[in-house]
Amino acid sequence: MPPSRPSRTPPEALDALRERLRATQEAAQRLAEEAAAGAGVPPAGWDVPGRAEDADAELEALVRIVGMLREVVPPELRAQLAELIHQLLVFVRAVLDWWIERTDPGPRGDEPPVEDIPIS
Repeated sequence: MPPSRPSRTPPEALDALRERLRATQEAAQRLAEEAAAGAGVPPAGWDVPGRAEDADAELEALVRIVGMLREVVPPELRAQLAELIHQLLVFVRAVLDWWIERTDPGPRGDEPPVEDIPIS
């Protein structure tokens, strides 16, 4: 099988590409001018209306579900779960302590001996 030759791009495709680049440059210029003028920014910023109320409702529903689960789960299982969470948090603390010690730029034991080398 002979090696394939790179195909030449037809002039129409290059013209279409040039037109798209020109349109993109113009759109970017318009956006930059609008951003510099401060146009379009709402008084409250880009915050989504009603978002805080939705988060409060979701948190309240989560607290209710946890409360209902707490009533359903037997006390022995709750104690085991609390112990498991405690052990998990102790493990996370140990990993964080290890990581902090590893990344701390403090002294790392004995420094190698420094030797003066005369330059002639």
